[in-house]
Formats: sequence, C-alpha cells, structure tokens
Amino acid sequence: MYWAIPRGSPNARNAQRFIEFATRAERQAAFAQLIAFGPSNINAYRTIPEDRSRRLSSHPDHLASGVLMNKLWYIEAGSDGRTNAERLRDRWNDWILR
Repeated sequence: MYWAIPRGSPNARNAQRFIEFATRAERQAAFAQLIAFGPSNINAYRTIPEDRSRRLSSHPDHLASGVLMNKLWYIEAGSDGRTNAERLRDRWNDWILR
C-alpha cells in the first residue's frame, strides 16, 4: 500500500498526520486483521496472532525468500521508445482479451 500527498495539497499537514497514524504498528496490525494486506510496518507482527500473520505476504519469514520488484525496469524504454510497462500491458491485454 502506498500513501501520497499531492504537491500543493491544502491539507498537507493533516495528511501527514493521518499517514503517521495509519502506519503505526498497532493500526497496521488492526488493518491486517480485516484484509489480507500484510503490514508495511514490520513491528505490527508483534501483535498479529501467529495463525493470521503466517498468511500475510509481508511476514518476516516470507520476506527472506521473496523476490524484490525492480521498479526501474517498468520505466525503461526500448529502441522503439515504448516502456517495459507499456509492452507488458499490451501482452496482458493480448492474452486476457483473446
């Protein structure tokens, strides 16, 4: 999950306060009880029951064997000027829309 505050936002300070609140370990743990998103704050796992935490993607044991996403790859452009993200999208659409 990502949080962002648009530049020039009239309530930037309140948005910063909300993000600080929402990323606290206890808030992330409560959220993880309701939806299958693993918390981004690893300290949340201290209060998530073990049977629940093992089913979340960001559990520390799972992170040890995970594959990191190369975000820069998606914006790299080939000789045709198209990005990898554009090519990937087109391949997906060709496959799924057949």
